[in-house]
Amino acid sequence: MSERYTELVVSPDKSRFGRVAWAIVPAAILPGISLTLMLAGGRGTSEGLGSSAVPAVIVLVALPFLWYVTYAVLHTVNSYVALVDGAVLVRNWARRLTVIEGPGFLVRTPIDSSGIAGEVLIVGDDHAAVMLNPRQWREAELNRVWRNAALQQQQPRDLPTPRELRRRYPTIRIPLYIRHPGIVYTFWTLLVILYIGLVVNVFARI
Repeated sequence: MSERYTELVVSPDKSRFGRVAWAIVPAAILPGISLTLMLAGGRGTSEGLGSSAVPAVIVLVALPFLWYVTYAVLHTVNSYVALVDGAVLVRNWARRLTVIEGPGFLVRTPIDSSGIAGEVLIVGDDHAAVMLNPRQWREAELNRVWRNAALQQQQPRDLPTPRELRRRYPTIRIPLYIRHPGIVYTFWTLLVILYIGLVVNVFARI
């Protein structure tokens, strides 16, 4: 983006990831201690890992936390909402850029998706539209962009499903956890079980 044409640039709320991390750490202490004792002593016919239980639990916790930190860094470094030469530019964490040249619109709507998604923001024009999670941004800063871009704020007519939203705004990308929450959570549950089993078996052979 050229500085000469850039009027406003808004970055994601970096403090949100820190608040989530600090909320997770205390909540993970007691389960972590219980898991360490269980892995060390074993259950039933299992002999347990003994002293290897401590590094096993550290690996179990550290790798997912590292994944979360990586996502947080990519999201905060790569994403932005900007007003450039009268157009609204939205770039996501994967550097995919959407340009809203206007006349644009703004819709804040909840989604009927098993109560998973909450409210979302949809910004677009006749050619392109993009979905934002308002919980990941400082809305006061976003509102400055919307006002300066003179976006028309539209009221949702109903409680749309992801399929209905896609039909209204064909170019938006709706995350899988909103479109198919049951499948996504089942997948992550199975992945967590396999991950724990893999780490425990690796340390059992050390």
